[in-house]
Amino acid sequence: FLSQLPAKMDSSETVMVILMALLLSFAATVFPAWRAAKLDPVDALRYE
Repeated sequence: FLSQLPAKMDSSETVMVILMALLLSFAATVFPAWRAAKLDPVDALRYE
C-alpha cells in the first residue's frame, strides 16, 4: 500500500467548497422557512 496519501491543498478549492457548503445550507434552511411563513397558522396546525 501507500506510505502516505498523495494530497495537495489548494486554497481556492478550499474556499470554493466552503462557499458552496454555506450556499447549500442557506438554501436548505431559508426556502422551507419562507414557505412555512406564507402559510396561514390555522391551516398549518390543522392536522397537528
